[in-house]
Amino acid sequence: MGMQFRDGEVDRHRVVLDVAAVAPPGVRHVVGDVVVGAARRRDDFGAPIVLVCLPGGGMSRAYFDLRVDGTGDEYSMAAYLAARGVIVVTLDHPGVGESDVPDDGYTLTPRTVAAVNADACTQLLAGLRTGALVASLAPMPTLRSVGCGHSMGGLLTAHQQANHRTHDALALLGFGGGGLLEHLTDDEKAYAGDALRTAGDIAQLASRRFGRPLSRGSTGASPFLLAVPVADEAIAAITRSGSNLLNLCGLFSMIPGASRPELEAVDVPVFLGVGAFDITGDAHLIPGQFTGSRDVTLFVCPGSGHNHNVAPTRTDLWDRLLVWLRQIADAGTREEPHAGSS
Repeated sequence: MGMQFRDGEVDRHRVVLDVAAVAPPGVRHVVGDVVVGAARRRDDFGAPIVLVCLPGGGMSRAYFDLRVDGTGDEYSMAAYLAARGVIVVTLDHPGVGESDVPDDGYTLTPRTVAAVNADACTQLLAGLRTGALVASLAPMPTLRSVGCGHSMGGLLTAHQQANHRTHDALALLGFGGGGLLEHLTDDEKAYAGDALRTAGDIAQLASRRFGRPLSRGSTGASPFLLAVPVADEAIAAITRSGSNLLNLCGLFSMIPGASRPELEAVDVPVFLGVGAFDITGDAHLIPGQFTGSRDVTLFVCPGSGHNHNVAPTRTDLWDRLLVWLRQIADAGTREEPHAGSS
């Protein structure tokens, strides 16, 4: 299962983006990687396409590019897709990984994080389209952009799209909008279904629950999130990908209905990828939350828990995502890019 990559199959380019114009005090830079095939096969796609990946709670961008000693890139979703023609960007949220931490972590609400990520994405996409971002990549003026988020990163991707219309399509992995009601306190449960009240009080709720705005994440190796047997070296790799948990955003994702307005506002094609043993609840209820989209695809990955990229069946998900990405790219040859991506 999986595929080992020889050295040189993919190239990685670290990028640092200045987001001070929209970020809270203390945050000037966010950091990402651009992962491309060393001999990118443009013929695989009707138009060049980029997948911008945002990590889930408690994990850094490394979740999408896991490196395991002795197995090369076998656990790297980014390398797998890049070797097949997709340009993959992995991005650390403000407060996460290599990105700057704000002076006040309670400023990192979903709306604020989404705004910072949107500014970073705008710079990334402009740089790829003009050829200014990575010297070895030629300009790609017809580039199609797909936002991809895992778990809490899916929530933030949806919020970003609803408020900033960055992408031509969304791929949301392990995110369903249904929350985790059974893991909430009685006070938190009272917010279920009330998006406006949740948004207004999320800092207070996070303070009560966690006592601080940022916590060190331990989600990568959680048996609850793995749900299936996973190789020891993969657990070690995903543990190394851990970073700060954005407590406001993480708690927001646990409250049912908190993101309902944003999900309903998404009007681009959506790919929903969940594991058969995921934490999203009934997978077949998820598509109905995207009432503004005319094109919603659901794939349930067999033999996978929530942290799909270390599951034994991870390439089943990656291959299905690849097929869908080719369809999005093909659509780009028949229509103008989405208004928010220009």
